[in-house]
Amino acid sequence: MPSLPMPITDVFVALADPRQTNKVQHSLAETLTVAVCGILVGADTFEEIQAWAQEKLPWLRRYLELPNG
Repeated sequence: MPSLPMPITDVFVALADPRQTNKVQHSLAETLTVAVCGILVGADTFEEIQAWAQEKLPWLRRYLELPNG
C-alpha cells in the first residue's frame, strides 16, 4: 500500500531557526512553505510572494496555522 505524501511543512520542521526569538511572528516552517508555494506558482521576488500569499490567505489557512496572517 502506498504511503501518504509528507506535508511540505514537515520537510522544514527539522531546520534550526537562526532568527531572534523575540522578533519572530511566523514559524520558520510555515514561512518557508509559503515561500516555496509562491515560487512554484511563478512569484520571482519577495514582494510577489507576499502579494500571492495575501491573496491566497484563506486557502493557505486550510493547511497552515498562520496565526499572524
